Amino acid sequence: MPERIRKNKKVSIVYSMQNSKGETLMEVSPYAPVYYLHGYRNENIVPGLEDALEGHKEGDMLSVPLSYEQAYGPYNEDFVIEVSKEELAPFIDDFWIGGYIERFENEDWEEMSESERFLKEIEEQREPEGYIIREIRKNTVILDGNHPYAGTDLVFNVKVISVSDASIMELENGYPKEAENDYD
Repeated sequence: MPERIRKNKKVSIVYSMQNSKGETLMEVSPYAPVYYLHGYRNENIVPGLEDALEGHKEGDMLSVPLSYEQAYGPYNEDFVIEVSKEELAPFIDDFWIGGYIERFENEDWEEMSESERFLKEIEEQREPEGYIIREIRKNTVILDGNHPYAGTDLVFNVKVISVSDASIMELENGYPKEAENDYD
């Protein structure tokens, strides 16, 4: 009997993701499937998709419409900030729209500028991976800490590639080790 997706299972999937207009936003190749541990709510998979996969097995195909609340959450205007180029200079070499700035790692609160402190507070609220440059002005840059698909209703067209028991190490870490020899 085929393995079913449930807590503590290591799962690999491929999918395409579309917005509510049917425009394809992302496609995951069968040559590089997404792996995740079911029931661990990590960043490899959005919560609504993980919930929808419960009970499915290898080879199953499904279409999963998700509201933004079930996917990447609401768009939060508080995560859009204006920062001086001078303050960002140590973190980025060139300013371009769509550019990405990784989250700040400076832990010395007293030496942080007001903008750095604000960014650090945002990180502590929701742990963003980084910030996208949305606008470049003469002396400042507009940064957006929201996920690119925040506030967007999505449809995932998914195929379950594999379902297996997770190793003890994977369960302890909460993340899967991608299967070896998947590309042979």
